[in-house]
Amino acid sequence: MDFGKLLSDSFEYTKDGLFGNPATWILLIVLALLPAIPFILGILFLVPSFMLGTIPDMTTLIAVFVIAIIIAIALGAFYMGYMLKIFRGEKPLPVVSGFGTLFIDGIKYTVIELVYSIPVLIILLFTAGAALMAAMSAGPNIDALLPLIGGVIIGVLVALVVAFIIGLFAIIGVVRFARTGSIGEAFNFSAIMATISKIGWGTYILALIIVVAIIVIVQLILGVIPYIGGIIQLIISPFIAVFFTRYITLLYESSEPAAPVMA
Repeated sequence: MDFGKLLSDSFEYTKDGLFGNPATWILLIVLALLPAIPFILGILFLVPSFMLGTIPDMTTLIAVFVIAIIIAIALGAFYMGYMLKIFRGEKPLPVVSGFGTLFIDGIKYTVIELVYSIPVLIILLFTAGAALMAAMSAGPNIDALLPLIGGVIIGVLVALVVAFIIGLFAIIGVVRFARTGSIGEAFNFSAIMATISKIGWGTYILALIIVVAIIVIVQLILGVIPYIGGIIQLIISPFIAVFFTRYITLLYESSEPAAPVMA
């Protein structure tokens, strides 16, 4: 596989789509910011209590946090629903429209991601629960806490390995959902494995490592820019998201037979 062409095609698609249509870029920035609103409102709701010197009880704090997460997930559905348009192979970059469809598709996308994350969440919860019980049993004995720290590290490492393996299937599964409209196809593991096999397992994994490494490097560079680094990250976040989504789309399409050339 020509990774250079994969990257350049994804970059050109994103550049032409966003620079050629600033309104789409602005709308995507707005959609990306929507999930932050419930957390801001939650903080504003709690501020008067802190100003009066009273700390809200734990039940109130948990309730505010849970409600904020639920609303944030719902608001984030619009952004995720838009990315499904790209996964479907729409080109050039589609405009931001059909918010009802974006919301419904985004909710389905979220459900798929949550289902895929269940094994990782179970491992992390088990690790956290075991660590909490061990810490309560150890008390102030520092020496007894050393094996606990090792256990937590092992649990986290296992969760990361499982997340990586599941992610290989989840990425293709989401594209299958986008192409078929069926949530069940997102978990059609035989078809997913067949797609990855056509791409080539080594090629597929290397392609993902390359694009993730590029994105991480860009984010790190922006992260060290004083004062305006965060603002730049916000502005280019749609560019990175569209670029990554288009990259995955092209990677998926590389498993499909080439269209016959007309004489």
